[in-house]
Amino acid sequence: MSNPYGYGGRPQDRPAPPPGVLPPPQAAPWQQQGPPQQYPYPPQQQPGGYPQYQQPGQYPQQQGQWAQPYYGGPGQFNGFQPQRRKSGALRLVLLGFVVVSFLGITLAVLGVMLGGSTDTTADPGVSGPSIVPTATTNPEKGSAEDYLLNSPLYQAGALQEMNCPAEKLGDGSLAAQKRYYTKLFSCLNDAWRPVFQKLGESQPDPGLVVFDKPVSTPCGAFKPLSGRVLAFYCYGNHVMYTDVLQMNKAFGPKEDLAYLMTIAHEYGHHVQGVSGLFYARAVYLQDHPAQKLESSRRNELQASCLGGVFSKAVEKSYPLTNRLKEFEYQASNSFGETEDTPEDERTHGLATSQGFWIENGFNIGETKACNTFAAPVKLVN
Repeated sequence: MSNPYGYGGRPQDRPAPPPGVLPPPQAAPWQQQGPPQQYPYPPQQQPGGYPQYQQPGQYPQQQGQWAQPYYGGPGQFNGFQPQRRKSGALRLVLLGFVVVSFLGITLAVLGVMLGGSTDTTADPGVSGPSIVPTATTNPEKGSAEDYLLNSPLYQAGALQEMNCPAEKLGDGSLAAQKRYYTKLFSCLNDAWRPVFQKLGESQPDPGLVVFDKPVSTPCGAFKPLSGRVLAFYCYGNHVMYTDVLQMNKAFGPKEDLAYLMTIAHEYGHHVQGVSGLFYARAVYLQDHPAQKLESSRRNELQASCLGGVFSKAVEKSYPLTNRLKEFEYQASNSFGETEDTPEDERTHGLATSQGFWIENGFNIGETKACNTFAAPVKLVN
């Protein structure tokens, strides 16, 4: 299937937008930013039937849409489910991820959840989950599964402590949210850039669009207050998009920690793209299509965990030090599916799971906390 946007190749190879916060977009088709790149497909099969996974810059990817939306939940939007998205035979099964809000979890429940193949490494005084998942299988070296379980990202350590005091959200207007996101986005770039350097990856900072009018992107067209989309990251052009009106409707201008977690989660998807985890997962699913939903949950919970790691880096300056109970509450009440969500729509994980991994990333404070692909199934429900 040809790409509807007029180019081929892998999203991470396409020209990235200028860094920083972009203005609200016009409702016009996204234009090609460079000459078409053509890659062979499918990948060469290795002995044993598994495609050999290679680092970004080498592996040819499928064409299609590449959006990772974040959704608000029934507490704000009356439980309406987003519209199902259409998919084609050659499109990746990485679209339409649903997140809804539900009740939080108690420390007693978290204590029960901590069983499994994990190491506890956080300080004794830390409240909440503090585990480092460890792989219990030995996949073929160089395979996509091997990369998901043993990515160099997990050895990158902590983010440097950031001086990132929060900007006031004021009345939650476009201008106010843009000021808030501008400062936070700059901190996210500064915090993660050294990690990318450790991984040997050099890419322009991603872009950010704060919109209150319809927007056309390589990942599809979106309207303000459409369904329950709060924000999404598009691998097609390395840009995060946040819906001003939806964020205001979901949280208002006072729940700033929800804004922090939302954009830190979407930036987590950017980290997955730069590190190669997103593409390794795409390869893995070619031979394990039955794992689509569970793999989606692991992917989304990993992005949330990475957001928690960033939150640790701004704990003192934001500040979060005196707001940890509020942080825990928002983590477990703003995002996640409910027990009533149909099995075939459980793509992001329960609110309890979202809260667990956000807090785990925060408590451990290092990327090793976020190997959700090695975590027990009971922790990625």
